[in-house]
Amino acid sequence: MLTFFKDLYYSFPIQLLLLSFKRQQFLLLAWVLLFVIAIGRFGAAVGAPAVFLDPEYLGDVGYLSFALVGIGLGAMFVTWNIVMYILHSHRFPFMASLQYPLGMFCLNNFIIPLTFFIGYFISITIYQINNEYQNYLEVGTDLIGVTAGFVLVILITAIYFSYTNKNTGNILEENKANLKKKKSIRKVFFNEALETQHTNRVDYYLTNKFNIRHTRTVEHYDPKLHQLVFRRHHWNAFLASLVAFVVLIISGFFIEYPFFQIPIGASGPLFLCVLLSLFGLFLYWTGGWGTAAIIVFILVANQLTKYDIMGSQNRAYGLRYDKGNAPYNLETFRALSTDSIIDEDRKYFLQILENWKRKNVDARAPFKKPKLVFINVSGGGVRAGIFVISVLQNCDSILNEKLFDNTFLASGASGGMFGITYLRELFLQKKNGFPINMHDRQYAFNVSKDLLNPIALSILSNDALLPFHKFKLDSNTYFKDRGYIFEKSYCRNTDFRFDKKISDYKSDEFNAKVPLVIYHTTVMNDSRRYFISPHPVSFLMRPYGKNAADNNLEIDGIDFCRFFKKQGGENLLVTSAMRMDASFPFILPNACLPSEPATYVMDGGALDNTGVETTFRFLQTFKDWINQNTSDVVVIQIRDDKKQDEPDAQEQKTLFARLTDPLGTVYTNMDNMQDFLIDQKLNYMDEELRGKLHFVFFEYTSEKKDDKAAMSMHISSRDKNDILRSLNRANNVVAFNKLQKLLAD
Repeated sequence: MLTFFKDLYYSFPIQLLLLSFKRQQFLLLAWVLLFVIAIGRFGAAVGAPAVFLDPEYLGDVGYLSFALVGIGLGAMFVTWNIVMYILHSHRFPFMASLQYPLGMFCLNNFIIPLTFFIGYFISITIYQINNEYQNYLEVGTDLIGVTAGFVLVILITAIYFSYTNKNTGNILEENKANLKKKKSIRKVFFNEALETQHTNRVDYYLTNKFNIRHTRTVEHYDPKLHQLVFRRHHWNAFLASLVAFVVLIISGFFIEYPFFQIPIGASGPLFLCVLLSLFGLFLYWTGGWGTAAIIVFILVANQLTKYDIMGSQNRAYGLRYDKGNAPYNLETFRALSTDSIIDEDRKYFLQILENWKRKNVDARAPFKKPKLVFINVSGGGVRAGIFVISVLQNCDSILNEKLFDNTFLASGASGGMFGITYLRELFLQKKNGFPINMHDRQYAFNVSKDLLNPIALSILSNDALLPFHKFKLDSNTYFKDRGYIFEKSYCRNTDFRFDKKISDYKSDEFNAKVPLVIYHTTVMNDSRRYFISPHPVSFLMRPYGKNAADNNLEIDGIDFCRFFKKQGGENLLVTSAMRMDASFPFILPNACLPSEPATYVMDGGALDNTGVETTFRFLQTFKDWINQNTSDVVVIQIRDDKKQDEPDAQEQKTLFARLTDPLGTVYTNMDNMQDFLIDQKLNYMDEELRGKLHFVFFEYTSEKKDDKAAMSMHISSRDKNDILRSLNRANNVVAFNKLQKLLAD
């Protein structure tokens, strides 16, 4: 038994496994990272496991999409082995005498990849059955697709190396002159210090026929001959590693075309291939200084991004960046929100309110005051978008298609704005005579179409590698990045209805043909917010009243279009306004705006996740008109979570948990803190509105907390069904009934 374990220890597969743990942890980390993302729960908040377990290509999940994932994993497997071979082949001199040295190296280095694939196949099976409702035959087809893609890459690689790589016997057949020539070329290009003294003992290895064979001695060969064999293999391996890089770069040129938007399950491993090759190159050329070289490279690349040499800073499409920068300072804020300016903007909005009133007064009962409706929607990725549309479709249905005529203003954050922006445009098209069925569930499913794959592919093939692709909009030129791809993909998913600027809605909003939509986004510099509307909204910038200016109350909001008037604020694309309101960290870029100093914006949900702050400020400003001209004010709030929930149970905590709790508590309770503050304000507001204020809450809840759809740009069929089922849950049934009573004729 002792002999068996000794032989096992000195077998080639075990020696390669130990080498991965001892020498090159960063190579092992690539597989660990892939395993945790694809199979584990890490990244679930953005749907990372789903895009590996449910890859989508050209709008479909099946054999082809899984085959592309297999190709990506095959490239990952080959590159990982190539880098290890380049760095460590000199430790196993017996390989120089084998017919296919690199092939034997890959075959024996199977333990880590095999572990990954076993876990991956099991996870695919479980996910597809539980979340996509596939049968075993369909799941089997998916697994065959992964296998076929993986095997295809292995076969192509094997054919390539069978014609390019030579062993010691082949080298001996060449003439000495040619040998010297090859050695001189190799010396010029690489000139590395050979480590012939660092060898690992290997007694057994696995052959291509899956036989166990004892290693042959190679002491009778000149050690320099072994080195030359490995050098040739290294050069061929480097050429093969360039393929993954080239594929990603090429896809970056055509990223906006669906045919080139390969699944993340394929593009992610390809990106890891590039990183492995790059870091392997540093380690190979710099020897013992490899780690330092990698650190220097990362630091230099990080510093270069400050200068926006190759589009590393995202832009707000439609704004002019060649017309100077708007001064971002307190003096400017005060100049934009003087009492006289606010009075002018109030008079302007009173005209819109009168237009709204004229539309909603019943000719049969002219003295009956209309009911003013506001819609607030929360963030929550694609799941929030589909939930918002589904809820509003039901609301409009039970109100005999009068919801959007009664609605004056809609606001919100993040994914919820995906839904309200789309539905408002559909309502406008219906008003313009297009045959639109506002209650068609397909519109909700359109919003739920995949956005994560094109965004992730843009990050990997363009943003992180060579972000130099540009496009023109009017006379402006911008770099293409994941923000651009998001907007293009959203337009395609919603049938290309959004080639519009925010100013294109100005007339229809002013005449109350459609509800107003006001976007807001958080300024990362100082936690102020931009309010984005084609109309002047200085009254949202600061508290307004007879003593407000004297008390020097803080200005925490900025009228976007007035502030960026010289930069063409009204020309901002609707999709850019929506994207900036939904700039979830890391997924979408933080747009850099043309101010001095430059301001960077992020998800509006960081300050107001439901848009209710916008509603509150509007009610506060126009409370006198509302009291005189409306019978009730109804605020419809659509949330992707519960507003009131039981406090989480506190368990005994470790020392580390107690140290991190202060920061974690602030982050996890951010929505609660917003709700507590706003509820206090709205209670005072209700008193000023003489009890007219009514709230109707719709909440996306799931029967089990773990069954809730991921807050992602990609959701599964099970997630979509769960969102639709939530409309019939008790809390929402009560809300529908309440709304019907409040707004019934």
